[in-house]
Amino acid sequence: MNRQNIAQTQNTKPKWKVISLFFLTVAFSAWLMAACSTDLNLAGAAGAAPGAQETLIAQELSATPVLHVEVTPIPGIENTPQPVLEPSPTAPDGTIAYMSKQNGQTGLVVAGVDGSQAMSIAQDGAEKNNPVWSPDGQQIAFAANVNDNWDVYVVNINDGIVTRLTDTPSKDWLPSWSSDGNMITFESFRDGDFELYRMDRNGGNLFRLTNNPAWDAHPVWSLDGQWIAFVSNRDGSSDIYRMDGNGNNVQRLTTETTPDASPAWSPDSQWIAFTSWRDGNPEIYRMRIDGSDVQRLTNNNGRDDYPLWSPDGQSILYISGEVGSENVIVMNADGSSARALTTAPGNNGTPSWSPDGRYLAFQTNRSGSNEIYITDLNGGNIRLISLPGQDASEPVWKP
Repeated sequence: MNRQNIAQTQNTKPKWKVISLFFLTVAFSAWLMAACSTDLNLAGAAGAAPGAQETLIAQELSATPVLHVEVTPIPGIENTPQPVLEPSPTAPDGTIAYMSKQNGQTGLVVAGVDGSQAMSIAQDGAEKNNPVWSPDGQQIAFAANVNDNWDVYVVNINDGIVTRLTDTPSKDWLPSWSSDGNMITFESFRDGDFELYRMDRNGGNLFRLTNNPAWDAHPVWSLDGQWIAFVSNRDGSSDIYRMDGNGNNVQRLTTETTPDASPAWSPDSQWIAFTSWRDGNPEIYRMRIDGSDVQRLTNNNGRDDYPLWSPDGQSILYISGEVGSENVIVMNADGSSARALTTAPGNNGTPSWSPDGRYLAFQTNRSGSNEIYITDLNGGNIRLISLPGQDASEPVWKP
């Protein structure tokens, strides 16, 4: 496989718009016609609605800004103080990767949670999105738009070498890793509609997983390596399906006429959390891996979307638009005890769990530009990770 650094794209002015499965399902026709030219917004899945819910006072502490928060309650969600957790022994040594745009250059930054900058890589004029760590923490896969062509790349963390894994004139993007780290799945438009493919982590042994005139999207491996959940409209509406790692044994898990999207596996691979519009607005549900025992977890007036299980499977993060702006909420896996972890002005989203499940990283535009923070599960000990002027987005915590 040919290794190369991503060439700088000339005269490129990145435009980042939200790609979410909400838009994918509700406005599918318009989305599909623009499938080869739609831009991403690395301002993240948090959306763009304005809001104002807390006062921030920046204070210097050990050369790292720490924020003290005055919370205004979010309707329908608990905002009372929770029992204080003991500091995690692993969090100070954690590492976060995120996307950064600065002076017309876009790339990956790998930083310590103490704010130290470990590495800035793949900095050039090409648009990039969707960074995902390999399970062994040695590589990050991402998509990049080089010379008006989206492809999948990986970067080695130790030496910063970037390898291009796909090379077609169509759009290849949204990579995800198999649980053992040996394969990468991705979406491709090379067949005239979005289909799912897999390949070895070095780009070899390309294999087509789906072959359907409808679109297939959002492949997510179960942690036991047995299944891939994905979203498709092959039966007339956006539904969640599963298949094995060879694309066989396809099973439709949801059958509603309204959209179902954003599947997320529980760590024990026994549950799938997802977003559904079946009750009139986007809410979070969960179901068994065969589609049975469907349970509604949220019941709010605003949009609830993008569920993300905690490493121990006891909690679920999600994004709520209950008060106009977007905020990160955590609840028990059965939907109880939901509480807001962010209530800041602007939008807060794209959360990522720390490996021990005691902290999360998230993206916010509370100060007027996109930045990366970490917080504990009390919504306290908020710490700025990204540097000023980076226009940072899509944090992902190293496994």
